[in-house]
Amino acid sequence: MTTKRTPLVETLDYAANATRSLALERVGIITDLELRLKFQYDVSTSNTPTQDQLARIVKGLAVKDGQGRTWWCCGDGRQLHWLNYLQFGGQVRMDTLETGDDTDYIAEALWHIHFGVNPKNPFDPSAGIPAAELGQLALEITWGAATDFAASGVSIDSGTVYVTPSTILAGPQYSAVRKNMLLPNVRWERYDIASALGNLGVTRELPAGTLLRKTLVMVVDSDDTRMVTPTDEDVTEVGYIKALENTIPYKANWIALEGDMQSRLGLAAKPVGVAMINWGSIVGGPAMDLRGRLPGNDLIGFTTIDTGGHIWLLHLAYSM
Repeated sequence: MTTKRTPLVETLDYAANATRSLALERVGIITDLELRLKFQYDVSTSNTPTQDQLARIVKGLAVKDGQGRTWWCCGDGRQLHWLNYLQFGGQVRMDTLETGDDTDYIAEALWHIHFGVNPKNPFDPSAGIPAAELGQLALEITWGAATDFAASGVSIDSGTVYVTPSTILAGPQYSAVRKNMLLPNVRWERYDIASALGNLGVTRELPAGTLLRKTLVMVVDSDDTRMVTPTDEDVTEVGYIKALENTIPYKANWIALEGDMQSRLGLAAKPVGVAMINWGSIVGGPAMDLRGRLPGNDLIGFTTIDTGGHIWLLHLAYSM
């Protein structure tokens, strides 16, 4: 394959409580976007940084085209960070902020939006965005503010996102790749936990009409920090409900799921408040085929024992 992986000349800059976008090159098939975040900030008083500071300041992220299609999106930067954490065995850069009084500190994070099934191969041809066929394509980020870094005592001088696309260019294998390539159709949702419901009583629809590979689940407490088990649980079970057939093919204890991920993914420590549901392993295939299913036929369910927190879902789905 003929490929290209070079940083874009233009960058996407930080602007407090605003949405900014960056045009992406409409060349070939984009299979991966590397995002390098760099912030310069000042600390005026001793402070306690928030959890996941550099991810928390991203309030929304999307890759959109000019025809109204959203190819990839998340509603919180922590979803992308913890997705990368699980994809890369815990080896993800996200600096921790300094707390001593000083100016011109630098903090960086590096994440990948990978469109295919093998995130360790930036040119994975299994899925991608056919950028050359689109009239417009852009990366869009909605920013928070300095209070996402710490409650007080921190000011942001500047913030910049450097973007490096991985692209399969026109060449001998381009047509074959394009013909068999899946199209990313990633979606997110936030559910506010309003009551304690047993036996998977909280249900959310899975994306009907797609090939669903995985769902990242992040549970946060009412103070917006990730759920800690077993001392402060909001969710105790997660499962798959086939509403049309009135069956529950899959159900797992949350703590057991955390331990299972740690062993299967080779993580140094179990993730806190984060889990990945691999739908392919549940149905015995590479993905769960929901293309012939209607909205509401297939549900992800949760058993909740506390209120005030939130369940964040990130569905890694595809269309043909």
